[in-house]
Amino acid sequence: MKKLFARGDFDGDGREDTVYQHNYSRRTRTEIDNSPDPFQNEWDTVVKWFFDHEADVYLTIHKNGQDTLHLGPAQGLYCLINIGDINADGKDEIALVIDYLDFSNVNSCKIYSVCNNQWTRLKQFGVHEDAFNFTSDKAPIFDRIKGYLEKQNDSWVYSDYSQDYDSGKAVDEMLALKLDRCK
Repeated sequence: MKKLFARGDFDGDGREDTVYQHNYSRRTRTEIDNSPDPFQNEWDTVVKWFFDHEADVYLTIHKNGQDTLHLGPAQGLYCLINIGDINADGKDEIALVIDYLDFSNVNSCKIYSVCNNQWTRLKQFGVHEDAFNFTSDKAPIFDRIKGYLEKQNDSWVYSDYSQDYDSGKAVDEMLALKLDRCK
């Protein structure tokens, strides 16, 4: 199983941290390292396997006193991206898309920051999972979400698939990514 990580200063102490993805089985109380391949098995079989193992995807920074971000039952993450300190609070933010155990290609990108020693969601916007399709034999590491979260002219921009789809606006219109500071 592919497990992602991101490096940056996520707690604002001026030193590099690493955020690690974990896939944990609550049933066996162990890390999930192998699972049925969704390209080789029926999706129903893969979903059942993860639910039978009571899968929980979560993120940690391996430092004492750091919060754990539980993301819930999922196959893993499509992406985990350090997007830098967008809100100028001295801490880098992360963007992620969860590979849910569902039958939909509509998903969301969630942006988190450590606020008062806890992971806090600062923004969420819709994406279509087609952005994560690839044709090579090896899955790429996504450092952007094509058409939904990209760096242009040294600034992050985004497009909200859910809002664009509902409003009839052009889906490819990119807006400057702005985030509020922690409250």
